[in-house]
Amino acid sequence: MAGNMWKAAKALDPAEVYNEKRRIIFSQMQKDSVVAKTWLEGYRNTLGPTGYAGLMAEIAFFEQYRKDLNLVVAADIGDATDFVGVVGGAMHRIDVTTNIAFKRLASYEPLQLEGALYKVAVYDKGHFDLVDINFPFCEHCQSGRILPTAVLLEESHYRHGDSQWSNDQLLVNICSACGEVEVADRITTPFLYDFQSLYRDLDEARRQAENLGEAPIDVGAEARAYARRAGRYLSDIFGTRLIAIGGKNYEITNPRDGDGYWTVKFEDHLPLVQEHLLDEYPWDLSIG
Repeated sequence: MAGNMWKAAKALDPAEVYNEKRRIIFSQMQKDSVVAKTWLEGYRNTLGPTGYAGLMAEIAFFEQYRKDLNLVVAADIGDATDFVGVVGGAMHRIDVTTNIAFKRLASYEPLQLEGALYKVAVYDKGHFDLVDINFPFCEHCQSGRILPTAVLLEESHYRHGDSQWSNDQLLVNICSACGEVEVADRITTPFLYDFQSLYRDLDEARRQAENLGEAPIDVGAEARAYARRAGRYLSDIFGTRLIAIGGKNYEITNPRDGDGYWTVKFEDHLPLVQEHLLDEYPWDLSIG
């Protein structure tokens, strides 16, 4: 009796069920995609909501990119690879997901250290965003990854002190381990304010709301939403998917005389790199 119960429990393991149905469906996809998708609907309860959504995303990716990327369905051997295809003339392993928040860069590093290239295909409302996660390994410390981040600078002023009514933003490549930084690009915009100014404005708005008896303002939530919007905008402008965005921040080490040091403090980052990226790094004032 106990042995039969153990076998039944093992047979219901979600990962095993998913992989079994995936093999069946993609075998049929090679013959008749309509039938394969009908089978998927039949497996909906067996797979559960997460499994069904994941497999549906894989099928959608295969249908959309099969010819363009010369896709080959990969076997599930624990290497975070759903398909292998040609992207930009180079062979890539492709991991399909409906939520990149559950992905971690460390999952891909063993094969990346051997030269493998990866893309994460993020499925959202019928469309895919191919995220490049092939961040170079740092030549200085040999252990960190060079990550593309954005830093919002304070308002620009003319020499005599008048405002230029604009701010500069930096594309900064930073090593996740040793903090080595390189400013790769710099732009100027008339509306994208730094985080120190943002927090001052949000704190003032919060105080005014309290005085007027209005609904309280969640400063942290507002700042995170601003960071996400700014990150998406600058990703388009710089032409690279930013993994974090932040600004210059002064850390006081001696409250009596205000002595301290400047850092770059990240306000938002992709969960993908949360084990690799610190909240802040020392900032070299000579570069921004």
